[in-house]
Amino acid sequence: MNEIRMDNKKSKIFRNMIEAMAEFRNTFSRDIDTSFAAELYAAERLGLTLNPSSKTKGFDGVDTNGKRYQIKYRAAGTQNIDINNFDFDYIILVNLDDNYQLTGIWLAKADDVKQMSVHRPDFRRYQVTQRKFKSIARRIA
Repeated sequence: MNEIRMDNKKSKIFRNMIEAMAEFRNTFSRDIDTSFAAELYAAERLGLTLNPSSKTKGFDGVDTNGKRYQIKYRAAGTQNIDINNFDFDYIILVNLDDNYQLTGIWLAKADDVKQMSVHRPDFRRYQVTQRKFKSIARRIA
């Protein structure tokens, strides 16, 4: 078991983290999580306006033309992408490394992804593998 013993260095990092988390929440009105970091990467890259809540049904952001985007974060080693519905125009896949650094962004039309997805009625969602998704998507980062 890895024990955590606070020393001066760890205590300073902890205090900095608390300050950064508070500033993040005050700025974005959302808590820090990996999925939201992926949304921010995609929004920054594509100039999207994100929905104010992570609970908005159907899509995560819109572009200046009103096109709707669903943004999915998956670690590179995660096999499947789960999709609840296709109430959007485009889907974005974002991969990050263990240090939250961007390793890739892929963009595909929702209709193209739906055609290659498997409907899983027992789970009320669709699934597509990352490999299939990336084979039809355009890499933008």
